[in-house]
Amino acid sequence: MTIPAQGPLGHEADRSYRASLANLRNELRMPVNAVIEYSEMLLEDAKEQGQENFIPDLLKIHALGKKLLALVDDSLDETKIDTAANLRHELRTPLNAIIGYSEMLLEDALENGPKGFISDLEKIRSAGRLFLSFIEDIAGFTRTRHEGKDPASGPSDASAVMVRGVMSEIPPIEEGRHYPDTFNRGYLLVVDDNEINRDLICRQLERQGHIVTAAENGRQALELMQTRVFDMVLLDIMMPEMSGYQVLQRLKSSDVHKDVPVIVISALDEMDSVVRCIQMGADDYLLKPFNPVLLKAGIRMCLENKRLRELSEALELRNLKEEVQLIAESRAMQQVLGTVHAVSRSPVNVLIHGESGTGKEVIARMIHHGSERKNKPFVAVNCASVPENLMESEFFGYEKGAFTGAVASRGGRFEEADGGALFLDEIGDLPLVMQPKFLRVIQEGEGSRLGSNKLVRYDLRIISASNKDLRQEVEKGSFREDLFYRIFSVEIYIPPLRERREDIVPLTLFFMNRVSRRFKKKVKGFSPELLNYFEEYPWPGNVRQLLHEVEHMVALAPEGDLISLKHCSPELQKWRNAAPLTFMQNQPSLSLPQRVEEIEIACIRDALKKTGGNKLKASKLLGITRQGLDKKLKRYKIK
Repeated sequence: MTIPAQGPLGHEADRSYRASLANLRNELRMPVNAVIEYSEMLLEDAKEQGQENFIPDLLKIHALGKKLLALVDDSLDETKIDTAANLRHELRTPLNAIIGYSEMLLEDALENGPKGFISDLEKIRSAGRLFLSFIEDIAGFTRTRHEGKDPASGPSDASAVMVRGVMSEIPPIEEGRHYPDTFNRGYLLVVDDNEINRDLICRQLERQGHIVTAAENGRQALELMQTRVFDMVLLDIMMPEMSGYQVLQRLKSSDVHKDVPVIVISALDEMDSVVRCIQMGADDYLLKPFNPVLLKAGIRMCLENKRLRELSEALELRNLKEEVQLIAESRAMQQVLGTVHAVSRSPVNVLIHGESGTGKEVIARMIHHGSERKNKPFVAVNCASVPENLMESEFFGYEKGAFTGAVASRGGRFEEADGGALFLDEIGDLPLVMQPKFLRVIQEGEGSRLGSNKLVRYDLRIISASNKDLRQEVEKGSFREDLFYRIFSVEIYIPPLRERREDIVPLTLFFMNRVSRRFKKKVKGFSPELLNYFEEYPWPGNVRQLLHEVEHMVALAPEGDLISLKHCSPELQKWRNAAPLTFMQNQPSLSLPQRVEEIEIACIRDALKKTGGNKLKASKLLGITRQGLDKKLKRYKIK
């Protein structure tokens, strides 16, 4: 029977009917999609594991699932919805077959089949049984329409059926799963209040090699984002308490998370929802039940775009900084360049020491590019950013089956850098328990993957960097002495920018030219007062801070204007307005070293005052190490 678009209920009730029908259709798709997706995964497993006897019935289940999905879409089309009797009959036939095949396969798996199949087969059977419970609800839904009743007032509640049916039958997924990272995969956060959808998406992503964490609501997702770093978020829209719209708005308004790609996966197929999400900053919008091929392609595209953007920025900054190192007017940096040139041709391990932002990785790359290994990989890893429980698999790799989720063998950073150089940034943060393993790699040139006793040989050069005094770390017992001397064949110290002020103006002008070209914006240059001020400022963030300051000023200055003191960032404006600088301006007889000394003393006292005398917090505020602050306190006799 065909139901006309406008029924006896009137326009508002008819609109309510169509909305309820769309919602019911989406709820019905979910268990059907579960049948399709779990059967696809089992087919892949059966082919890989040689379980040929499972394949014919799995193919039948998969085909029946596709047929059932087509029937759902066709039968619940508002322009041609069938009668309840016909609907029950058409849906029940393939459904009974799915349940029957899954029960037979379950018996085989329990008796002599692979135990890993049991869980997914149980989920297929559960989804089929759940769908059977829907049929009476569908019948009631269609009857209300035929009888001229408001479907919203009927007893059918798809959400309630969902809770009754599947939530108690499908085992909960492991929340907060963390497995080793890979070079071309990502840390993904899945946010969905529906357990079936969460499990399906997580399983699909883990099979692709991603490291997946699941959140069952928006608030939990935001809490996880505060403590972990994710490469991407997959977000449901219709969730209780906090909707996906609210989560998306919070993420995109955050300076920390605004660049994290977000793919929306929702049952809402309304154009308004799609447009709203894209305008809010979502990278893609996929409809449930999701197509795994489209999901995989969308994730791959987002991750590739993110990494290309990061690579582009890193390459631009690397090239920028490598050229900047040639602008070394100060004697200190000329000495650094001389040392870099000398050690580049030698196979010795190098330790680079310097404050944050001084360009330690740039120097490491210069050493590599000047060596005979320049055409081989240069792999950079920040030791402080790798969680301790992932450290071994990150650097040494792992074999298939070494841990839950290790569906394929993967090499580690040592293997990736084979033939080239491995740059270990912040090596002072390397956990003590991992240091003997690193020592063996450096001494013997060998190691083994997690889950394997087979030795892997490495041919690589180790370049390390730290903003800590590793000698003091050795004395404290937090860094092994033998490892220290292995990485310490040659030490290169990069002085902070405040100790090589002759480089500040050339660097500033160089940055201005590069940034203005990148921003496609012409500026006249910098005022003499501003350049003088730059030479006086202590630059706690060093060269990195100078670059960011130039970007800030070029972005804010009007086209064609001369950049002056008024265009400075609030941080520099605040320092400029401080009393010590006013005092300095009234003392024209002071030499440059005296001015620098007075400024440093004033900054240190101000930092200690703001932190209540806490030296660790004061050092972080100043952008220097605790040891560096202690030296300056002793030098300037500050108590």
